[in-house]
Amino acid sequence: METQEIAAAARHFAAMARIVGPDPKAVKMRRHAFHLHQSGSTTLSASALLLRRGALADPPPLLDRICAAHGHAAGDVALTAASLVEPFLVAEQRGNPGEEFQPRLVPEARLDVLVEHEELGNARNEKYGPPRWLSARLLALVDVPTAADSVLSLLKHDESFIGRPSWDVSWSLANVNQKQVENDIRSSLESNRNNASVESMGPLMLAKFATRIAILGIPTINSNNARQINVSVMQHRGDPMLIVGSPFGLMSPFHFFNSISVGAVANCLPPCSVKCSLLMADTHCLPGMEGAPVFDKNSCLVGLLMNPLRLKGSSIEVQLVITWDAICTGWNNKNLEEIRGDPSELPNDKNADSKTMELKLPDKYGSFVSSTVNNINQYYISPSSIREAISAVVLVTVGDSSWASGIVINKRGLVLTNAHLLEPWRFGRNSPLGVQTSFAGEPLNARENISLQPQQCKVSNEDAVKHEVSLFNLGFKREKRISVRLDHAESQVWCDASVVFISKGPLDVALLQMEKVPIELNTVRPEFVCPTAGSSVCVVGHGLFGPRSGLCSSLSSGVVSKVVQIPSTQLSHPSDTVEADNMGMPVMLQTTAAVHPGASGGLLVNSHGRMVGIVTSNAKHGGGNTIPHLNFSIPCKSLETIFKYSEIGEPAILEQLDKPNEVLSLVWALAPSSSPFIDSPPEKAKEEKVLEFSKFLSDKQATLKSSTDLKELFKHKIPSKI
Repeated sequence: METQEIAAAARHFAAMARIVGPDPKAVKMRRHAFHLHQSGSTTLSASALLLRRGALADPPPLLDRICAAHGHAAGDVALTAASLVEPFLVAEQRGNPGEEFQPRLVPEARLDVLVEHEELGNARNEKYGPPRWLSARLLALVDVPTAADSVLSLLKHDESFIGRPSWDVSWSLANVNQKQVENDIRSSLESNRNNASVESMGPLMLAKFATRIAILGIPTINSNNARQINVSVMQHRGDPMLIVGSPFGLMSPFHFFNSISVGAVANCLPPCSVKCSLLMADTHCLPGMEGAPVFDKNSCLVGLLMNPLRLKGSSIEVQLVITWDAICTGWNNKNLEEIRGDPSELPNDKNADSKTMELKLPDKYGSFVSSTVNNINQYYISPSSIREAISAVVLVTVGDSSWASGIVINKRGLVLTNAHLLEPWRFGRNSPLGVQTSFAGEPLNARENISLQPQQCKVSNEDAVKHEVSLFNLGFKREKRISVRLDHAESQVWCDASVVFISKGPLDVALLQMEKVPIELNTVRPEFVCPTAGSSVCVVGHGLFGPRSGLCSSLSSGVVSKVVQIPSTQLSHPSDTVEADNMGMPVMLQTTAAVHPGASGGLLVNSHGRMVGIVTSNAKHGGGNTIPHLNFSIPCKSLETIFKYSEIGEPAILEQLDKPNEVLSLVWALAPSSSPFIDSPPEKAKEEKVLEFSKFLSDKQATLKSSTDLKELFKHKIPSKI
């Protein structure tokens, strides 16, 4: 299905929820990036999944029981993020956060849901009637345990959580009163009065807060085109997704209601699991989209977008999607006896009111894919070439100090990574433009003493000869243990590794040799034809979350925004395939794919699953803030020497990479003088003379260290003509 077709079908299951309540002290919005506060009242909004009676072929029993307990068995429901309504709960429920099957809002609080006016709509020409508000009531606040566990797995490796946690659950635009939030957490912990420690409750509360869902009851929507929604069965990294949400919705529903955002699955949690409870999404989302339904390429329901994880002190956000499978699994396991209500009030599947109705759409939309396992092959699965490329990316750790990514480039276990992981002091790059290159490597928390326990293994003599290079006198501390982790489909394997080569030249590359080579080892396929600007690419690396989280490599997508080239004659190691003329040689790729700390040495891959470069660095402002969507990679064209060595194992080949190259060094330093091939303006000559004179004065000033030096200068002074 085309994006427009998926969007047209998905809009029927999307809504916007709004809550208005008393807030004389204006504190209800502190975790919200936007709000409307006037006359002592605050209005908040979020997106929602709209579920009409019969929309789901197999609804969770918990959902029906909750509706029956509230006398809402014949009504429709909307699911949204619990963060929308939690500020307006009565004090006793707000002070003791948790599941609530009988939630109560403060007096005068009002809930509404905005839905499409489908009777007047036409999916083919998208001429929808004006949306309409429906009064709503809060039925329950329900946790999704498996999704919360997955969020917790991302947080528990951060031992700085006590005191000031590194991560929060909010949008980067939110102005959170950190002191007030900490007071709230402290008071809620005291009110619980259990034996749990602050260390364990902190991240646990945060994980539950990120994954709790509010169930809203709304009146039955009468429609001539009742539709059934099917559920996506399985997700893979790289699978496309479409989100229908209402960013900043309450500001102007006319502009923002049910807006479309597209992206891809960046990662799946738990790692190495067949069924995923939580997805990390590589997509552009805005505040107010929490609670939005997420759909796959067949317009089947994937799950709900929730509030993102935000790295404090930065604008970095990790978009989270709770899968519908996790919701169903968690809610099916709930103890239904906890929910008060007469079982006789439960709707009968044989009644007309709850009868499942088939989806009726114009022919051009085709049919929905069944959610049964028998039809799983009809679902979109990332091409095998992409999956092979992903499996060739490894996690590299150096002692207990840092981690980064690496790429397996041959079947003998040779791993390509960045030199700054091993020798970070050699690559301190500053640009006179106020922009710096920031390495995508990440330091490990020194307080984390959990052993990685890599496998102890030996390499055969034959392999040792092939990859032992006599260039290992580069200052790297040999006592630091280097470990490599491979992520297989159902397991993660640690192996020790040794340094083979660290480039002393301008290219930030190094080679490691795995001491034990697994039988199943996937390698990359390099593409030496450089991609053009605008080409689609993906970055695969271990950004943000390191080895303690157990997370596999993440994927982000974008385009090549710029190819930086220099004449091939300026290279100290020209490619054999480049003619000795003025033909440009690509030396740097700039992309828009998100790159975060830890992705150094990661893979830049094209849409065919072929490696086109190795991720090296981000750009960052002079103030220190990294720009994730402005990053730089070394193209494979500049790495032909590396791949040639990986084939024949001749150490002398690598010596070409150690040769200095001032032009290439300036390119990677983002220096303005790195563009000597652009015609200079007429004033350039004058600027150079001024710079020469400034240099002369600077040199002279450095020599004037005493009165004797000053007298010596005056002896040779030039007589003035004035």
